Amino acid sequence: MTVAAGKRTAPEVEAQVIDLVEAGKTRREVSEATGVSTRVITRIVRDAPGVEFAMIGSGSSGTAMAMAKARRVQSEYARNRRAALSERILDATEKTLDLLDTCTAPRERQFLSQALRNHAAAYADLTSQDAKAAPDMQVVVSIFDRFNANAEAVIGSMAPTPRPGLIQE
Repeated sequence: MTVAAGKRTAPEVEAQVIDLVEAGKTRREVSEATGVSTRVITRIVRDAPGVEFAMIGSGSSGTAMAMAKARRVQSEYARNRRAALSERILDATEKTLDLLDTCTAPRERQFLSQALRNHAAAYADLTSQDAKAAPDMQVVVSIFDRFNANAEAVIGSMAPTPRPGLIQE
């Protein structure tokens, strides 16, 4: 039972509020149907386990099942966006490695090496959420880790030899 301004809300009214919210009604609609203030309605819904208001513009009926379905769709969309961005990062990494193969200027090699490290960090950040959620993603992350280690080894082996008389940093 909810207390508002010294009055107690009757259990029948609380049950009616919860039924209307689960049917997808807004706070205002529930208030008009029951005569209970929107503040009390919010409190009743907050205290009721598993009951949520419908998201405005979501096309959802406000039921727990519809809300869960909407969250799954949003989650899948985000996962697909991360996958697309991951592909772009891998493409950029390959292009950077190709540039590094032909580059001879030490300063440019340093910049390209830093770009490779940045690509690796960005890829790891993007795939970490999916790797935690889906065990099969661990294989993809591991393959990239191996690729990254090999790239670092190649970069290290291609370090320019110092020229005589050149001051090294």
